[in-house]
Amino acid sequence: MSLINYVTRIHFADEVLEHALDAELEEMGVLSPLILWDGAGARKELLQRLELALPRRLRPQTFHLGDAGASEETALQAAATYRDGGCDGLIAVGGAPAIHLSRVVGVCVSHPGPLQDYLDCHGGLARIGNVLPPLIAVPTTAGSGSEASDTAVVALADGGCAALASPYLVPRVIICDPTLTLDMEERATASTGMEAFAYCVETFIGTAFNPPADALAGDGLRRAFLHLEQAVMEGQNLDARREMMSAALNGSLAQQKGLGALQAMSNALVSCGGRQTDKGALCAVLLPLALEFNAPAAGERYPEIRRQLVLSETADLGEAVVRLREGIGLPSRLSELGIDDAMITKAAGFAATDHANRTNPRKAGPGDYLAIMRAAL
Repeated sequence: MSLINYVTRIHFADEVLEHALDAELEEMGVLSPLILWDGAGARKELLQRLELALPRRLRPQTFHLGDAGASEETALQAAATYRDGGCDGLIAVGGAPAIHLSRVVGVCVSHPGPLQDYLDCHGGLARIGNVLPPLIAVPTTAGSGSEASDTAVVALADGGCAALASPYLVPRVIICDPTLTLDMEERATASTGMEAFAYCVETFIGTAFNPPADALAGDGLRRAFLHLEQAVMEGQNLDARREMMSAALNGSLAQQKGLGALQAMSNALVSCGGRQTDKGALCAVLLPLALEFNAPAAGERYPEIRRQLVLSETADLGEAVVRLREGIGLPSRLSELGIDDAMITKAAGFAATDHANRTNPRKAGPGDYLAIMRAAL
């Protein structure tokens, strides 16, 4: 975690999509991009807007993820579409599923052999080379934290989940246009916004030394905490949407510092049967308990968080998160998300070995994670 690398080209402005797409595709020399789209039918106008923004000289292909998300099977299907269409670049449009899948597809079409050879748990970091097709990420949510990261989480054909990790997986360009989030429903706004807030908190208290990430995370957690409820309640408020997209980008950029217990538990629960579980809702339930667990080791960071959140010096951070959670209507118990004791018993061991556990402020083992998740059940 000693490398500090910020990070890639980022366009951030209202209505920037059209100009940025044209300019960047021309710069890259891409003529036939594959568009990976994870949006539901209710948001089809966003895909239409992007397709209209593409220069007429291009020969684009479009791949709809549907409900499959970033799975190994879907990646192989999209890779076949890429090859059959003679594609030479990728555009990921949507939230985490599209952006994660685009990275997996990039590896599949540029590296020989099975996908398993490139999983991080199999030493894949050393095998992924700088030969991936150019990737443009266009987030249409504000919070998944996936746009600027260097990892891709993929659901494997055998039922498990694993990650690819490499600096070459970072998109060549990110286009952040807050107007692309104006149509988000209240629940999606609340969930992705809570995810952005949680990523900023976790990176801010993480153990790695990365001052730029600390600054980004501190700014991001403030923006998210102060504007999330407004974005949920006033969906057409562009100022609030802009603040939330800023917070999400900050959290994504800061993640190279490393995350912590919350991410470890979320990844583990998704791997142990909760593949369709809302990660923002998991953050809403588990963040107060993670803050309480980490207080003995990260307490010196908490006064600065209180200052950023405009709280009193004695305010309980967990209670502040609970109030935010209640204000935006997110669940308070894991059981409300369909998670049971059998799942958390299995997930506890996975969480302890997750890469995010390495930078958690307080050492956590399977027993610690089991206790936290049982308290949230």
